[in-house]
Amino acid sequence: MRIFVTGATGYIGRSVVAELRRRGHHVAALVRSDVASATVRALGAEPVHGSLDALDVIELAAREHDATIDLAGIAGPDDVARESRALDVLLRVAPNDHALLYTSGGWVYGDRGDAVVDEDAPLKPLPLVAWRPSHEQRVLAGRERGIRSVVIRPGVVYGDGGGIVGRLVASAANGPLKIVGSGTNRWPLVRVDALAELYAAAVEQPAANGIYNGVAGAAVPYVEIARAAARAGGGDGTIEHLTLENARAMMGPFAEALALDLQMSADKAKRELGWQPHRPTVLEELANTVVP
Repeated sequence: MRIFVTGATGYIGRSVVAELRRRGHHVAALVRSDVASATVRALGAEPVHGSLDALDVIELAAREHDATIDLAGIAGPDDVARESRALDVLLRVAPNDHALLYTSGGWVYGDRGDAVVDEDAPLKPLPLVAWRPSHEQRVLAGRERGIRSVVIRPGVVYGDGGGIVGRLVASAANGPLKIVGSGTNRWPLVRVDALAELYAAAVEQPAANGIYNGVAGAAVPYVEIARAAARAGGGDGTIEHLTLENARAMMGPFAEALALDLQMSADKAKRELGWQPHRPTVLEELANTVVP
């Protein structure tokens, strides 16, 4: 397949591009700099110079490829608006049977306590991702004009020193690791390379359609991840607890995401796509990681 990818140089994007190339697909990646161009070339992909604001570039790429995978990172309101405009173009010009994979995330479910949520659960998005459900619905509405629309909702992504877990390990090198609240809340997790296999399965299989959760195994308490990250960072596992109020003052709405209690099911992806995300758990991986 000929696949166009946005966000290819990001944490998840690099892994997805590598997996697609491993499977023999031609990948074109949107890049904004020569450094990004070199990164995607090293992964075996073809750089396409532009940005989410370069709507003419996105339009041409959508017309010329069999699929588009949107992995662009959203850092603020301006990025939300950019993504919205890019989606408008993709949904307007993508050919019939074009596969459009959109990256959302588990935080759209909100805090769910002991419930294990699947893709049909009602949404209660955190303020940090309040815009995501509307973008999801716009992508899914593309099915009305023949686009094969897929939404991926990953849990917390770990592995290869990246993501939130990687940042916890790095923070632990600077002293006791600070966490939000008691840490008894649970995080749904997925290793980055296993998640890349989910994207590849969804883009390859013509029957793939709709929403898929991307998590592996049981959710893990935040405090257990933090203690393991503190040890991996070279400490003795010591952590300090911040109140949610103090954490909000320090890190804004991201504090609520860290305190979220969420368990997700990926049974649909396993059943419909044959996805088998067999990888070391986050605690197993951290137990075998020590940053000098």
